[in-house]
Amino acid sequence: MRYYSTKQPDITVSMREAVMACVPQTGGLYLPASLPTIPEAFVRNMTDMALQEIAYATTNVFLGEDLDSSEIKSVIDGSLSFDTPLVEIGNGLFALELFHGPTKVFKDFGARFLAGLFKSLRHEGCSRLNVLVATTGNTGMAVARAFSDCADVNVFILFPHGAMTRYDASLLASAGSNIHAVEVGGTIEDCKSMVAAAFADVKLRDKLMLSSANSTNFARLMPQVALYFYAMGRLCALGIDTDTVDLAVPSGNLGMLVSGLMARRIGLKCGRLIAACNANNSFDRYLKTGLFEPKATVSTYAHLMDLSSPSNLPRLIALCDNDLAILRQYIDSVTVGDDLIADTIRSMNSSSGYVSDPHTAVGIAALGLRKDTSRPGLVFATAHPSRSADIVSSILGKDMSMWSDRNDHAVSATHPDRLPPTYPALRKYILSYQYNVI
Repeated sequence: MRYYSTKQPDITVSMREAVMACVPQTGGLYLPASLPTIPEAFVRNMTDMALQEIAYATTNVFLGEDLDSSEIKSVIDGSLSFDTPLVEIGNGLFALELFHGPTKVFKDFGARFLAGLFKSLRHEGCSRLNVLVATTGNTGMAVARAFSDCADVNVFILFPHGAMTRYDASLLASAGSNIHAVEVGGTIEDCKSMVAAAFADVKLRDKLMLSSANSTNFARLMPQVALYFYAMGRLCALGIDTDTVDLAVPSGNLGMLVSGLMARRIGLKCGRLIAACNANNSFDRYLKTGLFEPKATVSTYAHLMDLSSPSNLPRLIALCDNDLAILRQYIDSVTVGDDLIADTIRSMNSSSGYVSDPHTAVGIAALGLRKDTSRPGLVFATAHPSRSADIVSSILGKDMSMWSDRNDHAVSATHPDRLPPTYPALRKYILSYQYNVI
């Protein structure tokens, strides 16, 4: 299968180049040149299938022309090996919990899948791989765990000053000898710009093998496509007509939303996709007005969604033939402020005993704002409440420390490196970890 650039659709590359190089040198993001189709018979028979079985089928239609089926199965079995329970959280409302992996966030799926895929695609004697990541926290933790001590792989994880607790920053910095945690004296947009500048640096890319583990890498989206089919299979097993089920997607960088749109385009049967945004709602405003006007990022309870320029927007547009009207046929959007996030966490806890993290609460609130709330709804629960224990404790007025496995007295003496928010500083830093590079 060939993959094209959203910026220059006439230029296509192999699957291996799309994954290993991650982004075209001329800009844009990669997408399949043609979308495959999942047979209707498969969709009808998903009710008894495990996630790994579904993921093999949905991944094989994208990668099967380029990878042996045994390799695809090995990557899936090794990366999607934790529970993904469906929980009823209200009358006709469900949560698919994606936070039972090693770092308790849904990013574990994509990070572990990508680490396994990189291993399959790299041949013996291949140059050292340098993986760049820009994160506000969860992606970095998941990538660090997935790639820790991977042979011949350097991972450079950039995060903005103040985005991570001292404890989490210490964990990241001590994750492995090949993991390089970098605290940037700027914003997440600065981190993203620095990474983008590295990929645009032709001389650097001629010297080094660069890739990314952010959702700009198409392969990160593959297991997430499978999660949509798995969710509908579980609901269908309960006797629910999935054509009427609306899916709320907590939306920051829009990677999970792109996965949902791809799932729809290749054969998923469901209701509306709902982009659930926090106050950093440039996508919500774009979908409603047709104008993409990012504003300064503001801090919210759903802090891992605090970014103004979602990287995956070009993919959403390209998947709809650059036609906003088509995008609106598939996706609704809504903005959920901090007051409603807090109200949702409190009301869910009092009505059903369910404890939601702030990001999942954005999705639950979005389901409550639909015109027709009699339709069944599902939210993708993207993080365990312990990842935002301080916020949840404050909202509920309860001590939630029993969730956390953190130990502030056991913080490592290892600290992240620090860089100014400039590309030359990052370039010098990356080159300092290379050997036999002139």
